[in-house]
Amino acid sequence: MDVTRRGRRRWTGRSTVGVLALALVAGACGGGGDAEEAVVPTTVATTAAPTTTTAAPTTETEATTTVAPTTETEATTTVVTTTTAEPCLPAPNASCAGADLAGANLAGMILPGIDLSGANLEGALLNGAMLAGADLSGSNLAGATLSSTNLAGADLSGAIAAGAVFYRTNLTSANLVLTDLTAAVLMEADMKSVNMTGASVQGLVERRAFWCSTIYVDGTLKNDSCQIATD
Repeated sequence: MDVTRRGRRRWTGRSTVGVLALALVAGACGGGGDAEEAVVPTTVATTAAPTTTTAAPTTETEATTTVAPTTETEATTTVVTTTTAEPCLPAPNASCAGADLAGANLAGMILPGIDLSGANLEGALLNGAMLAGADLSGSNLAGATLSSTNLAGADLSGAIAAGAVFYRTNLTSANLVLTDLTAAVLMEADMKSVNMTGASVQGLVERRAFWCSTIYVDGTLKNDSCQIATD
């Protein structure tokens, strides 16, 4: 029993000494009194404001270059080609060389001595025209109508008169050397003293033409219609 009590006393004494020791340590560290200073933890809250970077949209406008369409208008030059210095005005002794009178109506006109050399008279109407002594050399008379036309002493050498109609035409002393009379019609035409050397007469239609002192295509004299006077 005594031993037990002694043990308790020793433990109690030791406990008292321990408490006093803790109290001294606390006083040395500044702790005193009953109230303990509450240490409030300081929390530094750093709130980073969200940085919103708004990139301004960059609109790149491509420069549009409008090229005005260039219209190149080629100047059209109409060239009227004529072979005469002035427009042909059919008249006696007029110069109409190389004139284009295709299909022209010259019927009944009085045109003695007119120069129609190299002229185009294709399909022309020359009925009753007075062309005595006219120059028609090298002209184009294809398909022309020369009914009752006076061509006495006219020059038709080298002319093209294919298909032309010579009805009651006066060709007295006319020059038809190398004239193209292919398929032409000679009906009751006066062929007296005509020179036809070298003329083309293929398909020539001849009806009651007057042949007297005519030099035919082969150079022979043709006197089929001449009347020989006898005493």
